Amino acid sequence: MPRRRDLARRAELAAAAFEVLRTRGMQTSMRELADALGIKRPTLYFYFPDLGAVFEAAIEQRSEQLIDAFGAAVPARVREHDHPIDRMRAAIDAALAFHRDRPQLIDGLVQLCALSGGALSAARDRARRGATAARDALVGELRAGIARKEVRPCEPERVVDLVVAAVAGAVVQHALGIAASDNVTEELARRVLEPLRAQRRRKRARS
Repeated sequence: MPRRRDLARRAELAAAAFEVLRTRGMQTSMRELADALGIKRPTLYFYFPDLGAVFEAAIEQRSEQLIDAFGAAVPARVREHDHPIDRMRAAIDAALAFHRDRPQLIDGLVQLCALSGGALSAARDRARRGATAARDALVGELRAGIARKEVRPCEPERVVDLVVAAVAGAVVQHALGIAASDNVTEELARRVLEPLRAQRRRKRARS
């Protein structure tokens, strides 16, 4: 009866292998990789049929960790607020803080894309689904705010797309050292979000 693979051990080897491949490149042989990991080559083949499988498992694991961390960080900050405009500001702050706390993240993602070929397609699809769901949720927040007269009439999709594009650009510029992202939230709030906040009318005093 064939021996079952230990999934935890496989994940551990994939994570360690990624660091080796990131440094040495995909030209590394399975023998060289096994030596770098301190295991025998048959053991490496027991968990992975070839180098492509090693790399695919490694990037899938790394991508899932990042996606899960981002998915936990942003909604937690958003839920602290009730008004749609405040929730949008919290989402911007949380997204920027997530990347500021991980200064090597963008460089790492670039390296992943350069080394992966087509192996990132599954992780990319998952990230796209998550981003689409987050975008749709923000659009829904603005629509609901308009219906409750908390937000002035606008085109929610265009507002959210503008905010997402500005945040994405700020993250890349910060990673490249072109510009800091510290003032992005305040600028977006002042120029885009706060003008959409509907002012509640004061009740007339009874004579």
